[in-house]
Amino acid sequence: MKKTVFISSTFEDLKEHRKKVCDKLTTYEVNIRGMERFGARKEAPLQTCLAEVEQSDVFIGIISYRLGTVDISSAKSFVQLEYEKAYELDKEILIYLIDDKNGKVIPTFIDFGESHDKLESFKSILKERHTTDTFIDDIDL
Repeated sequence: MKKTVFISSTFEDLKEHRKKVCDKLTTYEVNIRGMERFGARKEAPLQTCLAEVEQSDVFIGIISYRLGTVDISSAKSFVQLEYEKAYELDKEILIYLIDDKNGKVIPTFIDFGESHDKLESFKSILKERHTTDTFIDDIDL
């Protein structure tokens, strides 16, 4: 039976990264889930994301320098909430973090202030719980 892989990341800054990962995954016998494939639904966006995580076997988190969309009630990013759902359900989790020394990022895609602090806190949790890998750009990923 094919495994289902959920790709989680912010979108605008990591569009090409997500595409490269999807392209690579299509060479394997897996089903791919991610925001590009959601289509229109009656559920709110966060509920759609969490339902997709629940239906997946593997969670791939790609994290750069943007916090992304934040859920008002929890004050956490969608990516963090997706991750927490995958962790709670004991999914296979693979985390890829931007290389802090050599990562190639457009400055407009870097969060500062409170968003930066929340993102760094989230990254710390990921590094504590998982053996992570790093990437420099979409090709490296």
